Order: sequence, then structure tokens, then C-alpha cells
Amino acid sequence: MATLIQFRDGVAGIKLQIDKQAFRIGRSGDNDISIDDELVSKHHAVIEAAQDPEREGAFVYYLQDLGSTNHTFVNGNRISLYKLAHDDVIVIGMNNFRFVDDAHDDLEETTKIHKSWIPGLYYAKGKGRNKGKPKKKRGK
Repeated sequence: MATLIQFRDGVAGIKLQIDKQAFRIGRSGDNDISIDDELVSKHHAVIEAAQDPEREGAFVYYLQDLGSTNHTFVNGNRISLYKLAHDDVIVIGMNNFRFVDDAHDDLEETTKIHKSWIPGLYYAKGKGRNKGKPKKKRGK
């Protein structure tokens, strides 16, 4: 299952589960997400879930603009139909949403937080990280 997280100024707000095949977004009250914003069309966009042909039991998600007046944007680009990926930023009117695909979670890639010997200081070790060690400086 996937989630949309509304955020403002980098701070996460409302979390909305995408729990149906077609998830409608717009200003009208009959949408799954109703946004009170004059820049949002009555029926602005839809997120559709489809079975992923490459991974059994997984889904892919498509965002489609429904001919809205002020358009739909993903990662700063205007879209009409777009295959969403984990951490994409969707802009509808004055509203920002982060798309979080729960299928992206992989226990092997989970970052672990470790306590350092310095009180109150923590660091991350994990796949693709520097394993918590500072980079060596090239000497002269």
C-alpha cells in the first residue's frame, strides 16, 4: 500500500493511505482527498493502482491530471500521466505531497541509528553509507 504525506516548509502533516484502485483528488467533496484551495480543480487528478507485472503481490501507481486548470506537477515537472516512484513530490495547487511506496521498504536496506560516545550524538550505518566512519582526508 502507498501513502501520500502532505507537507509544508519541509514539515510532514496529514498522512493519507491510498487504499483503493482509483484515488481521486480535487476541490469537490466527492473526492477521496478534498482540498480547499481555489487553485485546485473540482476533479483535479487521480492516482490509480495496478498490479505490478514484474513483482507478485506488488502494485505500481500512476498519477493522471484530469484536465485541471492549473495542472499537476511531479518533482517540478508538469505531467498528464506519470508512473509514481517512492519519494516523488506531487504539487496540486498550493499543496505539496510526498508519495511513499511501502513496497520500497526493504529490511536489508533499513538504516540503523547508533549511539556515539558523544552524549546526544547519533549516527547512521547501513547499505550505501560510509558505515559511520569519517572519510579519510587526502594528505599533502
